[in-house]
Amino acid sequence: MIKATLSNVKVIYAASGIGVGAGAAVHLSNSVVSSNSVAGIAISGGGINIDATTISFNTIGVKQVGGSVDLSNNDLSPLCRLAFRRFA
Repeated sequence: MIKATLSNVKVIYAASGIGVGAGAAVHLSNSVVSSNSVAGIAISGGGINIDATTISFNTIGVKQVGGSVDLSNNDLSPLCRLAFRRFA
């Protein structure tokens, strides 16, 4: 398993800001994910815990195709076309 902790980071102007795949465990906190053209955060497997993070101005704020997502104390801006989308 690959583990990553990201704190106080800015991820802006990418296609998908943060991608989480199978076998990954990510903790994102006190950060900004903004202005990404596809998704601010894309999860296809693994898991991500997002805490105290601003997710704004993305086409999709959080895009979940697989894996798990835990959200707490975040600002999911209505300025995203879709704040959260889970694909089956």
